[in-house]
Amino acid sequence: MTAAAAWLAALLLAVPVPARERACILARREAIAASADAAAAAHHVPVALLLSVAYLESHLGCAARSGGCWGAPISRTRRGVAGGADRAASALALGYRRCGQTDEGAVASFRWGLCRVPPGAHGYGPADVLRLAARVAARVTP
Repeated sequence: MTAAAAWLAALLLAVPVPARERACILARREAIAASADAAAAAHHVPVALLLSVAYLESHLGCAARSGGCWGAPISRTRRGVAGGADRAASALALGYRRCGQTDEGAVASFRWGLCRVPPGAHGYGPADVLRLAARVAARVTP
């Protein structure tokens, strides 16, 4: 079992995933795991961080209005076109490079384009991502 496949199995045990999104994740779990493993390796980002961000952003592309996006568009010039695992991993890798190689900085950069959480920010942030990653990691079986 790959790292991403183990993480997905643990997610479904550790977190109360809404029924519609759970069904979608289960139906697509092999494709989600394969694309997450490949993207994480290609961009040198932790697969657990990538999957945690993608889960909070769009339920791994399974949220009703996500269009299959993992939270990052395919390019700056085509912001309305959903990007998948590769685009999300690329955005996280950019955050690592820009923000001192920290998980917190990478997530803040992914979310807000800054290396820190801006004042008055709404929605999930680095602390939420790291909590989810730790919660799921506690359930991952070696």
